[in-house]
Formats: sequence, structure tokens, C-alpha cells
Amino acid sequence: MAWPDPQRPGEPADASRPWHWVARVEDAGGAPLPIGWNGALRQWMVWDGSALTAVEAARRFRYLGPCLTPEEVAAARTARAAAEEPRGLAALAASATPPPPPAMVFRRDAVRNHLLIFAGTLAGTLFLAEWIIGAR
Repeated sequence: MAWPDPQRPGEPADASRPWHWVARVEDAGGAPLPIGWNGALRQWMVWDGSALTAVEAARRFRYLGPCLTPEEVAAARTARAAAEEPRGLAALAASATPPPPPAMVFRRDAVRNHLLIFAGTLAGTLFLAEWIIGAR
């Protein structure tokens, strides 16, 4: 079942790391789950607080790899961003600001529209109030 060392099924590749990704055997890796490895007791701690032996974990789960630390995630993102950085004409095209969508209303126009609506509502309300008071 894809455990790193066939001689030690159910044990992680790097026992110094506390968290590892596994997937249920019946899920075929579709839903990765993080579980904790207790190296001192040589057992897995599952999300519900129960402990599993390495043999039981090898029977129920497929090992996917260790969980990355926040520093490793940041380093991987930096490396990926550097690898994906456009060059030449692609960089020039990427740096150009795209035109706004046609339906977009700019803030200045939106404020003006709201003030006009308010003024129209106020004028209509005053007209109706004067008409009601004058009609009596």
C-alpha cells in the first residue's frame, strides 16, 4: 500500500516529523487526511483522538507523504513563482493593466449617481408633503 519502507509497513518516511498525509485505502487517495505520528510510542494518533498501531495504519491507509511546515510551503511558493515568472514580451503583456469590464461603474460616477437619486427622492418627498398639506 505505498508505505515508504516495505520492511516497516505503517511507519512514516521521516519519523521526526509529527504530521503526515494519508488516504483511506478505499478512497484511492481522493481525500487526503492528516494524522499524527508519535515516534516515542510508535503509533499514529487519528483525528478522533484514538491511537492506531503501525500495522493497523498500513492496513487502513495509504501513505502520501509528510505534511509541510509553513516555512517549506512559503519556500515552495517562492520557487514556483520564480519558475513561472514571465519573460520578454510575455512579461510586458502581463504588466499591462487590463481595461475595466464594460459594466464596471467607477467610484466617482457611483457617488454622483447616488447623490442624484437622493436629490430626486428628497424633491419627490417634499412635493408630496406639500401636496398633502395643501390639499386639506
